[in-house]
Amino acid sequence: MFKTLVKLFRAKTFITQEQFSDAHALTLLDQQIRDCVAALAEAKKAAALATAQHQGEQRRLAMLEAEIADLEIRACAALNQDRDDLALETAGLLADLEADRNAVSCACALYEGQCARMRRRLRKSEARLSELHRGRNLVRAKNALGQLRRDAQGDNPFRAGFAEVEATLARLTERNLLAEDVEEARAGLDDDRNPQKMAEKLSEAGRGPRLRATAEDVFARLRAKTAA
Repeated sequence: MFKTLVKLFRAKTFITQEQFSDAHALTLLDQQIRDCVAALAEAKKAAALATAQHQGEQRRLAMLEAEIADLEIRACAALNQDRDDLALETAGLLADLEADRNAVSCACALYEGQCARMRRRLRKSEARLSELHRGRNLVRAKNALGQLRRDAQGDNPFRAGFAEVEATLARLTERNLLAEDVEEARAGLDDDRNPQKMAEKLSEAGRGPRLRATAEDVFARLRAKTAA
């Protein structure tokens, strides 16, 4: 019996953890992606440092090769002048420089291989991170659409569905149209009781003098003024 209770407790704990993980899966995904972005940024810094060190070793290798070439020329010149002592001393220095050159050359080859591998890994990591961003955006869009569908179906009592919104819009539109009709009718009644409006209406119908000059009247007046 005790073992059964323990198993039930473990099963209940597992189900609770799964439900919690599902409820906060998107938040967890966002944090995991941020961690990947931070790790990738650190990797880029390390790769940049390795590249800078490689470039420094390459400059040192070029400098050593130039020094070795110059000293070889001078040592040969000393031999031609029968200065074996200077040539021997130069040969000792050349041996040390060549040892340094060989060590630096090995370091450059090592850096070059390591930097090439790091660049390949960085490109793969950036591609995977881009894929993660696209997947997250897709999941977020699907979740938003799912929430919208659930709200529209009335699962959320605090949000109106599409049908309720459309009904509210229809009522408001009908109310506004009715208000406009009433306002137009009221304006028509006011015009009928307005002496000025009535005089303008009679003038337009040719009953009595015009209350306002038309374009033809102004044009005729200007022509008469010009002729005079």
